[in-house]
Amino acid sequence: MYTKEESKAVRVEFWEKLTNRTRRLPGQKGRKKFWIFENTGIKGVDLRFDVDRTKVQVALEINHTSEERRLELFEKLKACKSIFESEFGEPLTWTFLYEKDTGEQVCRIFVERAGDIHQKDLWAEMIYFLIDKMMKLEKAFLAVKDYMQSDMNK
Repeated sequence: MYTKEESKAVRVEFWEKLTNRTRRLPGQKGRKKFWIFENTGIKGVDLRFDVDRTKVQVALEINHTSEERRLELFEKLKACKSIFESEFGEPLTWTFLYEKDTGEQVCRIFVERAGDIHQKDLWAEMIYFLIDKMMKLEKAFLAVKDYMQSDMNK
């Protein structure tokens, strides 16, 4: 069992390893590529990593403060679901009402697998999963971004 401080240190170490690994992606030339809160160019739409004691998740999150706006963005994205998933290469989980640990309600399109941030022996697999799936998610998003931006960047 970890103390609160030990648990925080493990999380910080994991995110540092992930950040360092993203610097070695092809085409990065030593610059880090980190997608947490990545600016997609659409207000309220972010690319996210989520790692905790039970899961590893890569997500496109619609977190606009207006529920009406979240629904509008989610429906627009869902209208091009077949293109999005085709570009991604596999089915995704589409959740209109996803409640985060903080209690915040968002829309989330994601892929996940089991994982535990406290099990360092799993980190290599977890980091590979995160980077691989995020690159695919980014590619899928870019395929529909122009459509998403039309009339939506308010």
